[in-house]
Amino acid sequence: MKNIVYVFVLVLACNSTLFAQQVEATIGKVILLRLSDVGDKYGPSGDKIDAEVIMKIDSKPDNAFGFQLRKDSNELTHTAMFEMLQYAYANNVNVRIEYTRLAGKKNFILFRVILQR
Repeated sequence: MKNIVYVFVLVLACNSTLFAQQVEATIGKVILLRLSDVGDKYGPSGDKIDAEVIMKIDSKPDNAFGFQLRKDSNELTHTAMFEMLQYAYANNVNVRIEYTRLAGKKNFILFRVILQR
């Protein structure tokens, strides 16, 4: 029985970041939209995200959100997300963004953009 408990504790310790992840959403206006070269990470050491598109939203101004814009299986979706963010920024339209939040971090990977009226 002791061995099972030790294995369980070890698995929990190794997967602590998995349990610290949450899917969250926020709505607001795009206040920053940045496009950079492939591989140009964003954020300080320990809180970097590997993303070419970086955006900030007025409802969470201390956070940054990003996604990759690469030739892969997400290319069409991510291109459309970038175009939606461009439209929202240029026209001052609200967006709802959904992202994966990691405990203790300020920069997150964005996986969904929704334009709102």
